[in-house]
Amino acid sequence: MPNFCAAPNCTRKSSQSDLAFFRFPRDPARCRKWVENCRRADLEDKTPDQLNKHYRLCAKHFETSMICRTSPYRTVLRDNAIPTIFDLTSHLNNPHSRHRKQIKELSGDEIRTLKQK
Repeated sequence: MPNFCAAPNCTRKSSQSDLAFFRFPRDPARCRKWVENCRRADLEDKTPDQLNKHYRLCAKHFETSMICRTSPYRTVLRDNAIPTIFDLTSHLNNPHSRHRKQIKELSGDEIRTLKQK
């Protein structure tokens, strides 16, 4: 069964590419950060264990410095990796994508905070 990326407006799935997919972390604080950055309101009430078991993010949502490629067969994230690369505007041009996932709008302060990190 292929993995689907949980990021808003991302349609990547593991059967279509060699792109790595990463489980949400079980650590509650880090998992909460992943959910906040994803801006998916429907994930906010899920536990870290539920997110780890059922949801993935593809490598396109992580800075390259957060990804370790120590082996040609396995791609892993650094222990402190947080996803920061998201397309949160393309849903405005596609009315059908609004029904697929709920997206939380970013405030100006939140955008500045994400850019600083």
